[in-house]
Amino acid sequence: MNPKSIAGKITFIHHEKNRAVIEYMDNGKKRTIQANIDGSEKKKEGTEKARKKGHRFLMGDHVTFVIKKTGANGSIIFAENLKYQYNTALELLINKAAVENKFLGYIKITDDKYFIKEIESYLFFPLSLSVYEIAPTEKETAQPVYFKLENIDKPDKITASLYNHHYIPEFLTAIQSSKKQAVIEAAVYNITPYGIYLNLFGDIIKAKLSIDEKLKAAIENNSIQVGTVLPVIIKHISLSRIIVDLAEKP
Repeated sequence: MNPKSIAGKITFIHHEKNRAVIEYMDNGKKRTIQANIDGSEKKKEGTEKARKKGHRFLMGDHVTFVIKKTGANGSIIFAENLKYQYNTALELLINKAAVENKFLGYIKITDDKYFIKEIESYLFFPLSLSVYEIAPTEKETAQPVYFKLENIDKPDKITASLYNHHYIPEFLTAIQSSKKQAVIEAAVYNITPYGIYLNLFGDIIKAKLSIDEKLKAAIENNSIQVGTVLPVIIKHISLSRIIVDLAEKP
């Protein structure tokens, strides 16, 4: 006989230990039980599809689960087979984000990963940082910050990004160079069949040149090799990558 499925609500999450506390009713009495939320339950299902679609549990999630007893005489109980039902607080935030996507929260650092805790709902969201962004320090976690939600059309994949960003100086220089279409001296640090890899502004900013027939010929006759300095201009710049092209064809 299959174990009875019980309805409950996640009232606390210990992110460092991937543990959640679920509150539920048992014969008219309020009880709590712990559950593992690190995704191992999905892994046990044995399919790649199950692993990819595992829900990221949040405080306020209404879930169903079954009780499993272990230890001597079943003295240890915990919840397994968690299934997400809904989260009213999350739905309210998503609806608000569709109108005015600006929230206040605190930055939290767990295992070198950054999260934002929304100040009213206590919901945690992964903080999305650009590769060119200076990561918040422990000191900055003491003050509330404004953030917005991203991917609100996919509740399981919602992330947060800060309103105020602190970028590395080299990225700010790259932005100005892109606006002016200034010629930049870029040093070749690697060459593969897939591209010529460049250092811009020292060795902080990376970019890649796709190899066309002319560049292939220049590589073959050693006009371009590791250490060669090439004049480039920035054709596209975003928070995730920089695309360059030669200012002068070799």
